[in-house]
Amino acid sequence: MKSEINFSEFVRHELCSLNVDDPQLVANEAYGFVKARGSLNLSQAGAEVSVRFPNIQSARRFLKLLKALSVEDYRMMVLSTKGFWPTRGAEVNLCLEFLERIGVKESLWERIIEHGDPVMFGAFLRGFYLGCGSILNPARTYHWELTYHDGEFLQKIASILNQTFGLEPRIKHLKHTYRLSLRRAQDVVEVLHLIGAIEAANRVEELVRQRSIASDVNRSMNFISANADRIGRSTAAQLKALQIIEETIGIESLDEELRQIAKLRLENEDLSLRELGELMTPPMSKSMVYSRMRKILSIAKNLARERVK
Repeated sequence: MKSEINFSEFVRHELCSLNVDDPQLVANEAYGFVKARGSLNLSQAGAEVSVRFPNIQSARRFLKLLKALSVEDYRMMVLSTKGFWPTRGAEVNLCLEFLERIGVKESLWERIIEHGDPVMFGAFLRGFYLGCGSILNPARTYHWELTYHDGEFLQKIASILNQTFGLEPRIKHLKHTYRLSLRRAQDVVEVLHLIGAIEAANRVEELVRQRSIASDVNRSMNFISANADRIGRSTAAQLKALQIIEETIGIESLDEELRQIAKLRLENEDLSLRELGELMTPPMSKSMVYSRMRKILSIAKNLARERVK
């Protein structure tokens, strides 16, 4: 997964490798392909359905679906473009009876919605995604999308994703198309599970877990660093106060408890107040040491004022 293309190919390979057994799910997925990439062509030979695929792997998946549906009357052509970024795709042409075979004339889309079965919808969305979808490398960002010319149809998909599965899709109107996208990590995981890319979903979940651990570590390190800075500033202020006292009235002039703390601080500049308290005789709590250190700071402050006068 060194690039967006590699992860997208990984997802496509997993989806195209799934078994095709349930006839209804096969029809749903085939309809997803036709809805995403299909068009109606008229020629001297009559009308036919033409389905164009952006890559050979998706075309082979579609042929696998046709075999499961016992469809033999079709023609396939390999398409390629030359240039700086050469590509290879394919086109499959079928007779209009194919639409009856997958239930398009019987309002298959309405039946998918009315049935409310996540597996049925997931099969349709798998074919639709393989026809017009993509995913970015989750190591960089979480982004799953569908790009389609019909904004109203994308809105229907968005409503199902939101109302049935609790996802938060966004739709953006581009120059000539519309784009539906999912950008929350959990949404990307859920939609990958929905279309059957289980291994890809597990990889995204693992990245989310690793980032969560890294985030916790960073927060802890930031806290430790900030705490160390605060202690350093506090210790510097204490040492400065003791220097003022030593230069004016002398450390020995302090009360016994204050004198003991002052000497321990001068001898142990890197220790915390709690650790200084443990060295006291008898030992003191952190709050007791803090209280006495405040007295030392107050004495030094008053001495500094007197010295200015």
